[in-house]
Amino acid sequence: MHKQNQRQGLLIILATVLTGAVLVAGFGIYLLLKSIEKPVSNESNNLEGALSESISIPDSSEAPVDTSIPFSPVPTTQPLQPKAVTSSNQNNTSKNYGGANFRGKDLRRKNFRQAQMGGANLANTNLSGVDLSGANMSGANLAQANLTNANLSNADLRGANLSGANLKGANLDGANTDGANFNGTILP
Repeated sequence: MHKQNQRQGLLIILATVLTGAVLVAGFGIYLLLKSIEKPVSNESNNLEGALSESISIPDSSEAPVDTSIPFSPVPTTQPLQPKAVTSSNQNNTSKNYGGANFRGKDLRRKNFRQAQMGGANLANTNLSGVDLSGANMSGANLAQANLTNANLSNADLRGANLSGANLKGANLDGANTDGANFNGTILP
């Protein structure tokens, strides 16, 4: 009887050790698979190269916002811009560019009135004379942006980075600038 109890105890210990080893191995495999990048096909590289010349698409781990970009295999003189995403509600016609990357782009002649641009990267962009009235630009990166004579009236600039931006002649009437970074900014 004593040997049978001893044998059962050893089997329980062995089962516990093996179960733990399987769990540790499974977790290790999970971490390994998580860290491996997916291979990119040549077709994807061609598309990515064409898009990188126009506008970068934000990482899917960022804000879940549709920033679809039209693709044209033929180079154009005008950079491609994200399509505006509008609500199905006809009363709300604001464009959604949340999280989009416009870094270094010339956006003069664009109308971003009441656009949703929260978290967008607008660093080094030329927004001179652009209508941004009522736009939601909270958390946007506007570092070194040219905003001369831009209309930012009633815009939401909470937490936006405006360091080194040129706001000479810009209309900031009613703009919410709580928590915005104005280090080195040229103000109106």
